[in-house]
Amino acid sequence: MASNKKPRKRHIRRDIGLPMTIRHNADADFQMQLMPHAELLKLREGLGDEATWHTIVCRLNVGSVLAFQNELPEIHILMRKALDCMIAIRDRFQRVNKWGISGEELKIIGDSVTIVDDLQLQLTRRQFSQALNYVYNHAAY
Repeated sequence: MASNKKPRKRHIRRDIGLPMTIRHNADADFQMQLMPHAELLKLREGLGDEATWHTIVCRLNVGSVLAFQNELPEIHILMRKALDCMIAIRDRFQRVNKWGISGEELKIIGDSVTIVDDLQLQLTRRQFSQALNYVYNHAAY
C-alpha cells in the first residue's frame, strides 16, 4: 500500500429497515382506523367471529399503550373499560356460543375506538408504530 493513503475502514452492516415515512401510506393509516369500526358493526349484527374480537382488542390495546406512554390517564381508564367489555363479550361467547354485544358495550367500545383514531391522528407515526410493536410483542390473548 502506498504511504500516502489511509487504510480503509472495515464496513459494518446495519439493518436500518425502511424509513418511518414509507413504511405505510395514508391509505394504510385510514384502513387501520376503518377496520375496527367495520368489525364492531359485525359484532352488533351478530356476524362477528374470533378474528373480529381480536381486531378490536388489538386496536384498544394500542390505544391503551398510547395513553400510558403519553401520560393520558383518563384515556387509559376509558381503554381499560372498553377492554373489560371485550372480555365480557368473549366470556358470553364461551357460554352461549354466539358473538354479540349489548348497547352499553357498543357505546363504550365505539367511543374508545374513535378516541384511538383521534390519538393516531394527533401523534407521530413513530409513536404509533412503537405502540403497535409493543402490543404485537407483548399481547397474550
